[in-house]
Amino acid sequence: MLPNLITGVRLLALVPLYVLVAHGGEPARGAALALFLLAGASDVVDGWLARRMGLSSAFGAFLDLIADRLLTLAAVVGLIAAGHLPGVWAAAGLLLVVRDLVVAGLNETFAGLGIRVTTAEKAKVALQFLGLALLIAPAGVEAQVWAGRGALGLSALLAAILTVGYVRRASAPR
Repeated sequence: MLPNLITGVRLLALVPLYVLVAHGGEPARGAALALFLLAGASDVVDGWLARRMGLSSAFGAFLDLIADRLLTLAAVVGLIAAGHLPGVWAAAGLLLVVRDLVVAGLNETFAGLGIRVTTAEKAKVALQFLGLALLIAPAGVEAQVWAGRGALGLSALLAAILTVGYVRRASAPR
């Protein structure tokens, strides 16, 4: 119950996160960053609690998956709307969102595919989270923006490479 409640609160925080990122302007970026970091931390806490308390469930895993994807979507679309992810950087962010949906669909459709969380997958997620956090954070130096975009771009590149592997496994004869 508690882990799903934490995930539910994360879902409720997504609309304010989007609004703060997309329309809050510079003064709201600190609050947006705090909300983004809390949402990310809640993702770790809800899973840990579910395992620790023996409350893991298919519904909780599904809810967590949806919350994760929507957190990325809210941050990416908010950054695009605010003009912080122009051009190719917007494409990289959207690639991450679409890729997550494709992989979730593959995993659901091909349950025996065995998509596991690998070290490369963890690196993709870490780069994605770092990049989004740096781009949401209050404007600092130009290097902060480029570091955020670079981390997001590397995450998108890694996502594309990993997705090719997943698609190949899904399309292999059984």
